[in-house]
Amino acid sequence: MQICLNDEWVNIPASTAEITLKQKIDFQAQYGDELDLMAKSISEMKDLEKELETLQFQFEQMFRTFAFFTNTTVEALKESEFIDKIASIYYSCLSQMNTLDEIQDLVQTHEWNDEEWVIDHPQLKNGDRMTFGEFIDAKQIIQNMLGLSKNRWECLIPLCAIFLRKKDELYDQSVLYEDSERLKLMETVPLSIALHVGFFLSISLSIYTQTFQSLAHQE
Repeated sequence: MQICLNDEWVNIPASTAEITLKQKIDFQAQYGDELDLMAKSISEMKDLEKELETLQFQFEQMFRTFAFFTNTTVEALKESEFIDKIASIYYSCLSQMNTLDEIQDLVQTHEWNDEEWVIDHPQLKNGDRMTFGEFIDAKQIIQNMLGLSKNRWECLIPLCAIFLRKKDELYDQSVLYEDSERLKLMETVPLSIALHVGFFLSISLSIYTQTFQSLAHQE
């Protein structure tokens, strides 16, 4: 959607499908890390203080998210006479970016750039296309990036390159080469799809762990 701000028209994403993974990474670097620390601090407070600080946190989250997508400042928004309108737009559109843990079911097939992209369902069976090498590459990526203090959203770019593929496309390690076209493309993947890749990885680890534990008990 478009809104007029300071006599200029700016685009506001209507959903996570209109937010790129790169935008989420940039937001995390600019505002998200500090917001995460605030949230952690609040979680350790006592009830009444927690309620008051939670309300303040929600305002901070709203102002910072709105400022990021409208290329304005948090201070200017706090002094605005139209906070009610800012809140209305935020809760109808932008707040979805800050409620990212609500995915319950994996969507395997996605339409993106007029093509069909697939996240293979994790299974351990003969003929499974999800190879051990892919998980080793993914593990190494996460370890390397965390060692460099990269946040989890930055980790998702190469992980999307590994696990999100065009229909019938097999894994090719060259997608992870520095400055590869696939890595650059994954920066533009919609956040709505990237979240399913992250969800896929979490349930994959759970499935594989349970499977190996089951096999161990059979011995």
